[in-house]
Amino acid sequence: MVALKYISSDSHVREDDDFKNMVPIEYRHRLPHKEKINGADYSVVEGRKKRRSDLAESRINDDDLNRQFRSDPTGGRDISRRLEDHNRDNVVGEVIYPDGMLALMASPDISFQLGVAKAYNDWVHGIFGKHPGKFAPAAILPTKDVPMAVEEVIRLKRMGFRVVSCPISVEDQAYRLPVYEPLWSILEETGMVPSFHIFTGTKDHLPEGAGDEDYGGILSYMIEAMAEAIQPTAQLLSSGVAMRHPDMNFVMVECGGGWLAWVLYALDEQYERKHMWIEPKLDMKPSEYFRRQGHVTFGDDPVALTNLGYTGEGALLWGSDYPHDEGTFPHSEAVIDRIFQGISEETKRKIVFENASNLYGFF
Repeated sequence: MVALKYISSDSHVREDDDFKNMVPIEYRHRLPHKEKINGADYSVVEGRKKRRSDLAESRINDDDLNRQFRSDPTGGRDISRRLEDHNRDNVVGEVIYPDGMLALMASPDISFQLGVAKAYNDWVHGIFGKHPGKFAPAAILPTKDVPMAVEEVIRLKRMGFRVVSCPISVEDQAYRLPVYEPLWSILEETGMVPSFHIFTGTKDHLPEGAGDEDYGGILSYMIEAMAEAIQPTAQLLSSGVAMRHPDMNFVMVECGGGWLAWVLYALDEQYERKHMWIEPKLDMKPSEYFRRQGHVTFGDDPVALTNLGYTGEGALLWGSDYPHDEGTFPHSEAVIDRIFQGISEETKRKIVFENASNLYGFF
C-alpha cells in the first residue's frame, strides 16, 4: 500500500523586512510592530488592543522551540527548510496564510488595508508562486470596498493565485448583504476560493491587559475567535449566496470542525420552524448547500470526525497550522493516527489529502 501523504489546508509564513519595504512608505509605520511600555514588550496592531508579548517566552519547553518560528529565523520563507519541516510531518502540499498580517483588516482604514494587502500579495507570490504543486499561498483580500476587491481578484487570478483570505467579519457590512454580489460573482467566475481565517475580522476578542493578569482572557479569546466562523457560515447559507453561486466553494479556516454538525442542524431546524419570517426562500436546506460547497479546516479535533454522517466527509480539510503553538507540527502523523482511529482509510485519505487536492488544484 502506498504510504498516505497529507496536505495542510492551514499553514503560515512570517512577514519580513522585504515585505515591509514593498508596503507604500506612508503606511509602513502603521504595520504591526513591538513597543516597549514600562519595561515590558507589547504587540501593537492598528485597530486592536495592545497585547503583552514577552511573558510566554519564559514558559516555553523544548518541544515549543519547534513552533512559532522560534528556531527558524527565516520565518518559514526558506523553501528548503520549510520542506524539511514538512517531511517530518509527511506533508506534501499546503495552503499558506499570513502571520502578523492576519490582523490587517482590524484597521478601519480601507486604503491602508488595500495598500498593505497588495504589497503582501506581491511579496508572498514572489516566494511561493513558482511552486504551485506544493504551495498555494492565500492572497489577502480586504472586502469592505467591493469594487476594489473585485479589481484585486482579477489581478490575483492573472498572477496565479487560487485562494483569497477574506476577513471573517466586516464591521457594519455583513456578508449576507447584496453589496457583495459582484465579489461572489467574480470569485465564482475565476474559481478562486474565498477563505475566512479566524483572527482576521474587525471584532477584538482580546481582553484588557491580555497576556498579563488576564483572568482567563487568552483562553476565552481563543475559543471566541474560533466560534466567530459560525457567523459567515450562517450568512453565506441563509442569504442565498451559496444557492446563487453554486460553483463558489468557501472555507472556514483554523476554527476546528466540532461545531459544524450542530450549526448545520440548527440552520435547517430554524429555516423550517421560522418559515413565516425567513427570506429568501432556498431551493435546498442550508445544510445541503454547505455539504455541496462549504468546508472547514481542523487539526487536532476528534470531535469533528464524530458527525461525518451529518456533515459529510467532503466538508472537512485537515491542516497542521504550521508552525503555530495551537497546531500539530511536528507531531502531525501521531495526531492524525490518534484522531482517525475507527475511521476508514478511504475517508481518512479524503480528509487529509484528496479534498484539499481537488479544491485547491494540487498535483
